[in-house]
Amino acid sequence: MFFTFAPSIMEEKELFEKVTHLFMQYGIKSMTMDEVARQLGISKKTLYQFVDNKKDLVKRMMELHIECEQCSMKANFEDCNNAIDEMMMMSKQVSSQMKEMHPSILFDMKKYHPEAFQILLNHKDKFIRQCIQKNLENGTNEGLYRSNFNPEIITSFYLFLVGSIMSSDLNSKQEFNFYETHTEMMRYHIRGIASPKGREYLKQKFNQDNV
Repeated sequence: MFFTFAPSIMEEKELFEKVTHLFMQYGIKSMTMDEVARQLGISKKTLYQFVDNKKDLVKRMMELHIECEQCSMKANFEDCNNAIDEMMMMSKQVSSQMKEMHPSILFDMKKYHPEAFQILLNHKDKFIRQCIQKNLENGTNEGLYRSNFNPEIITSFYLFLVGSIMSSDLNSKQEFNFYETHTEMMRYHIRGIASPKGREYLKQKFNQDNV
C-alpha cells in the first residue's frame, strides 16, 4: 500500500534517513529508484518530488549523512575530558559507521556518483582535518602530546592513513576488518605523538575500555 508525502523539511529529512539506511544495508548500485520507492512504501512519483534522479538522490543522501555525522561528532566532543578521549571517541564513531556500511558503497560512489564522493572527500579534507588539528593543539596544551612535531604533517599523515584503510584493497582481505584496522591506526597515531603522560593515560584507557 502506497502513501504520499507532502514535501516538508521534516518529512524530507526522514525520507533521506531511510534512504541512507537502505544504501548502507544493500549498497548503492543494487538499489534502483523503483526498489528504493518500494522499500520506502511510496510511489516512484512521490520519490521524484524530492529528487531529480538517482544521482541527485545519492548526493542528497550523502549531504545529510555528513551533516548528521558532523553534528554527532561535535556533540560527542563536549563529553570528552581531553584530547586522547576525543581521538578514541572519533575512532569508535567511525568504526561503528563503517561496520554498518555495505562494502561496495565507497567503490560505487567513486565510480558512478563522483559528485557525492567529492562531498565525502571534502568532509575528510576540511572537517576532519580541522578536528585533528584542533585535537593536536588541545593535546599539546594538556601535556598529553609532545610539542616537537609539525601539526600539518601529522594531520596529513593521519588523513592519509584513514584513506588507506578505507580502500577496497585493504578491506577486501578477510583477515582484516575495519574496526581492528582503524583501532590499530588510532593507537599508532596517538602513541606516535603522545608524551610520557599521554602514553600512561592511553594505557589506562585501553585497559579500562578493553581496546
